[in-house]
Amino acid sequence: MIRPGDNRSCHRAPQLHPAAGHVIDHAAAVAAARTPSDILAALAALEAASREVREWIAVDLVLNDGWSYAEVGRATGTTRQAASKAYTNAVNARMRRSVMGRDDALVIVGCGSAKLDRPAPAGQMYTGSYHRACRRAADRLGGRLVILSARYGLLTPDTVIEPYDLRMGQPGAVTAPTLYTQARRLGIDLAATVTVLAGRDYADPVSAVWPHARRPLDGTRGMPEQMAVLAELARTTTTPVVTCPRFTAPIPEGRAA
Repeated sequence: MIRPGDNRSCHRAPQLHPAAGHVIDHAAAVAAARTPSDILAALAALEAASREVREWIAVDLVLNDGWSYAEVGRATGTTRQAASKAYTNAVNARMRRSVMGRDDALVIVGCGSAKLDRPAPAGQMYTGSYHRACRRAADRLGGRLVILSARYGLLTPDTVIEPYDLRMGQPGAVTAPTLYTQARRLGIDLAATVTVLAGRDYADPVSAVWPHARRPLDGTRGMPEQMAVLAELARTTTTPVVTCPRFTAPIPEGRAA
């Protein structure tokens, strides 16, 4: 079924919905599989991602585009009753998160190359001066703290991770679709106020998820200027950043899905 708002001739799937790229990433993993067990595992992950993204798109169509459950049912090859049963709870939950998100403030800080040499909570893993400067600034900005890891994606400070050597943009690093799915799972994708304390390689994927994100380090030239901006932010007295229990993520196994 094609709605008046559909325009399939000039858009790719990730542009139609940011979570669709998550499914495409899993499809690429199926294509790259080299053993039967790898193929089965990749297919299972693809099926799970497809179910999740199908629900998200259906919910967004109902809430944002005014689709009826009958229209969702026709698009998914089911009935109105089946679509209503499948998605009503998710629609209601999304509405509640939308209301809660109006008061949410989120501060995202980049990871760092200097790390502990053992598994540790993300809030303790990064030991470099730049990450610590970002954390001091975050402590003054107010909101809830999330760390952006090139390997694991969005992490709450208490999430235990393994040390790694990877930067955003390198092969194997998390992508914007992955960050979107993680944000939606954590219930922070609707945060009204988002500040990202990181360089462009990290801030750009964040802006793909939160286009309204504030980027105080934009326009700086090199590490000294960024450190100066972070020091100025750290001198501003506001409400400290807190970790909210409802943001707690499970311990990741390898790279975040």
